[in-house]
Amino acid sequence: MLKSKEKLLNLNYSDVANRTYSVGKYDLPYISCKMEAYPDYIALYSEKNDYHKTENTAVSFYQYDVTFDGIFSIYNAIYYDVPKLKDYYIKRLKGVKYIIAPDYSQCGDMHEAEKLYRIFKARIVSVWLTTELGITVIPNITYADEKGFENMLDGMENTNTVAFSTKGSMRSDYMMEMMRQAVKISVDRLDLKAIIVYSDQTENDDIYSIFDYALKNNVKLIVPSNSLRERNIILRKNGYGKI
Repeated sequence: MLKSKEKLLNLNYSDVANRTYSVGKYDLPYISCKMEAYPDYIALYSEKNDYHKTENTAVSFYQYDVTFDGIFSIYNAIYYDVPKLKDYYIKRLKGVKYIIAPDYSQCGDMHEAEKLYRIFKARIVSVWLTTELGITVIPNITYADEKGFENMLDGMENTNTVAFSTKGSMRSDYMMEMMRQAVKISVDRLDLKAIIVYSDQTENDDIYSIFDYALKNNVKLIVPSNSLRERNIILRKNGYGKI
């Protein structure tokens, strides 16, 4: 139960933060993900009808932030302690087995404070989903630039499975190189068993080139199906070239 002072100061999130502990220079909430079985399909947040497409479907947030981070977002439900809004998300996500932590977008020209806050938001939501709904939350690796590598893994020290999205990153040499660096850092710093990849690419060879370092270090690469990838495969079969 939240104290009245916490409510008055809009510190409602502290109820969730206190369910774990803080790590690193910026006191990021600790999260842990230990997995032996993995998702075989990834549904987007907006694809509510696909949340249970398979027994091991994971729900992800790999969409524009406005889709899942508006006024009535899951984070605001926690931050402002809105019972009806929290109940909405509890009902919406009922029975979901896996969730990939919210992908609050980071951009190179964004203020550093905002980049850090978006990581913090993802951690708070992850802790709430784990403790309130009992869902296995897979940490999402996110960064805007090389500076972001410094703290992107703080609080994940005991995690053996993480997620990456290659959506939009395979068309730029710079972004591909950044992801290769992020993969290497993740493999070197964490005792990873697997990496879950959300990709719209039609060929796994293109994906494997990014995660080559992980594969060489015996980290499993799991590339579940998703609606965008299935669409691109159909388009390619119908002669629309490499997508």
